[in-house]
Amino acid sequence: MDRAAFAAQLRRTAPLGDAELAALDGDVRIRRLRARETFLQAGDHAVDCGAVLVGLTREYYALDDGREVTRNFAGVGDYVGSLSDLISTRPARSSVVAELDSVIAVVPWRRIRELVARHAAWAGFVARITERLYLAKGEREYELLALDAEARYHRFRSLYAALEPVIPLRHVASYVGITPEHLSRLRRRLGITARAARPGSAARRRTRRPGAPLRSSTRSS
Repeated sequence: MDRAAFAAQLRRTAPLGDAELAALDGDVRIRRLRARETFLQAGDHAVDCGAVLVGLTREYYALDDGREVTRNFAGVGDYVGSLSDLISTRPARSSVVAELDSVIAVVPWRRIRELVARHAAWAGFVARITERLYLAKGEREYELLALDAEARYHRFRSLYAALEPVIPLRHVASYVGITPEHLSRLRRRLGITARAARPGSAARRRTRRPGAPLRSSTRSS
């Protein structure tokens, strides 16, 4: 059912027919990532894109001082993979990591490019994705340049309402562009209470043996 869910998601983005989907089917693979497992590491060459079927991923920049600046999140129904790094021939600038146990339908980017060259429907699909990313980039620039911290936080909550309870507050703070301490003060002033521990606690993750097989905490359809 993972592949069926992926096909349905592709069709929600663009009107792809059976023939267009069949041309891709042999190149689709399903990756199951544990929380904190990497989908893309900065410095590597980005070669894969995909869609989140279960879980949550985060794209971020790692700074020289050890801080991480969150670029965006991708939950169920969202696409994952840094388009700028996929298009570029340079090593990736951003990293993508699973924040929860996740299931991702993965496709090689080179195959998408081949399909775009052969099928008008696939060209339309990539055009829609690119348009969405361009609009999202414009909104993100507006937030960071024109809004104060409280307004940025409200916009974050409107965008990621379903995901916020499971996103660590330090990542929320980096996305909003403030320190965790500033975010804590802002939440108190807004009357937002502390949250319960999210699924997949850090303590449990630390006890997993290296190389232990994946056991997804969420059953996929």
